[in-house]
Amino acid sequence: LAHRRFTWLNLPTAAMSSSWQLARVAFYSLWVTLCHAAQDNGASQLAKHVGETTPAGDIRATLAAFDDLSLRRGFGMHLGVQKGELIELAVGQGLPASGPGVVLETGCHAGDGTLRAIVAMAARQGSTIVSTEDNAEWLAAAQLVVAHATKDLDIKFVPRKLAEDAAFDEFLDELREETGIVQFSTIIFDQDPTRFVYQLQALLAKGMLQPGATLYVDNVKTKAHRLRKYLDFVASSSGNGFKTTISDITEPYADAVAISTFVGGNREL
Repeated sequence: LAHRRFTWLNLPTAAMSSSWQLARVAFYSLWVTLCHAAQDNGASQLAKHVGETTPAGDIRATLAAFDDLSLRRGFGMHLGVQKGELIELAVGQGLPASGPGVVLETGCHAGDGTLRAIVAMAARQGSTIVSTEDNAEWLAAAQLVVAHATKDLDIKFVPRKLAEDAAFDEFLDELREETGIVQFSTIIFDQDPTRFVYQLQALLAKGMLQPGATLYVDNVKTKAHRLRKYLDFVASSSGNGFKTTISDITEPYADAVAISTFVGGNREL
């Protein structure tokens, strides 16, 4: 059926009228635009909007403009204030007693969660955040948003394209080789929930969680089934070295967030 619908696109040019050729070009242009929009989901508009309407270097203003446009246009790309504040809490709690923090964020979308993490460690000069994303359009938008909002801040932003089903242990090895990062103070998991426990186990096996490091995971209620293995692993009663608290949220929809602190102890890897 699809082949029959689009056979006309492959007719010899000589056989088509001028208006038919124009229609073909217009249809193809619209098709490309729709495909890009489906992948972009408003991310490029968000990056353009914050760049044009907020002062460079003002993270709070950037976040407000980002949330406002995402909400008004129905993009669904914003975390919301409650999740954002809990990211700030998790990152702040995971910071070492002194010196810079190092955060790994998987699934950064268009960068608002990245900015929340940066807010929490902005006072720690030389801090680093590694942000991964499977969607190339979203990652490009995040790079623009973060560059704009963090102008003049002594924070290192390391964006990486990473497929949700990529070999996470290999990614960690490559990251350590390229950046010299040995341990993280906070991990923000936000890609495929069924892979969180395996990713966490890879981090533990490589000794890449510093003592007192925190983990942040949202959608604890809406994706409870897919998060079951992870939540069981980090439960305070599991004996795997974590103390976990769960906080309910009401926006942008009713759900919950889990923040876990790495306290050490016996671990079943």
